[in-house]
Amino acid sequence: MARIDFFDGSSAIAHEAKISVHLDHIVIHAGAQTHSIMLNDIRTTLSTPNGRRFFQLPHDMMLEFHDNQDAEAILDRLKPEHLKKERWFDQNYRTKRFLTGVLVTFVGLIALLYFYALPATSAWIASKVPEDVFDKVSKAVLNDMIADKTLEPSKLPEARQAQLRAQFDQLKKPDTSVPFKLHFYSAPDIGPNAFALPSGDVVLLDELVNITQSDAQTMGVLSHELGHVALHHSARGIVQSSIVSFALAAWMGDYGSTVVNLAAAKVANQKYSRDFEREADDYAIKMLKLNQISPAVLADVFVVMEQSAPDESQTDKADQADKPVNKTASTLKDLFQSHPPTPERIEALRKAAQE
Repeated sequence: MARIDFFDGSSAIAHEAKISVHLDHIVIHAGAQTHSIMLNDIRTTLSTPNGRRFFQLPHDMMLEFHDNQDAEAILDRLKPEHLKKERWFDQNYRTKRFLTGVLVTFVGLIALLYFYALPATSAWIASKVPEDVFDKVSKAVLNDMIADKTLEPSKLPEARQAQLRAQFDQLKKPDTSVPFKLHFYSAPDIGPNAFALPSGDVVLLDELVNITQSDAQTMGVLSHELGHVALHHSARGIVQSSIVSFALAAWMGDYGSTVVNLAAAKVANQKYSRDFEREADDYAIKMLKLNQISPAVLADVFVVMEQSAPDESQTDKADQADKPVNKTASTLKDLFQSHPPTPERIEALRKAAQE
């Protein structure tokens, strides 16, 4: 047995000790001192790589084992029930199996927080944020996109814009309290699309209007975007991005800017989740059916959008080299390409049209 040191609690002097083990207690012999310690009064520390292990005893007394195996041998003879969990942990916490289990559990917990707790929390926070905050965010985004020429003035005639506005205003809405303001712009770098901002502002691009084969298809797209507004997807996405950013900033020691400034910077590259897109599709289905319009019109738009998407592999690289990079346009392309009109969504819309 290796050396065992006893500390009597009155000084830092170590006394070499001998231990005798009995049924429900141990007896410590250290020089002229003898102490009887009941089993339930023994507390242990974790073993360390250098083999040192401590028994913590009443009255600040302590035993230090120079060889962890000696401590384990005493514990094996005593079989203390109150230390059963601690002993199991001590014997396993440095094993590959245990560490792998901890890692898997940690990753699983983070996934649960990110995919379930975070969206729920973001939805609750978004519902409590004053409307003027998201109005400021939306205004900042639009101003930035106009300033860097991502958005250009619409080339649609005023009469055509008024016609589309009137058609959409006349449609019955599942929720008449949803704020909605339609803007027309052109965005050659983005291509045919539309997007909603948290304030209820919806941007409809000329490029989308020009490829639709009927006004009913355009109404289908606007119904989808109204779904994003009604379900607060942009607001929830901004809050969610802000929570993640602040968490990372706190972890890394930099608390950054306010939620409003952070959200204004984030909204341009926000990516709707597949759940958001599916929810907005469901809202559009409900709204279109409310107006006796087949949801298939939205599926048709998605098909046309896929067919009209530019093949970037065929882009003239020489021309691209001379063209200045538009960062906002690039991030918006990422936004629209992150969750494209998938075959599953198209199939769901066509199925809904038959019901």
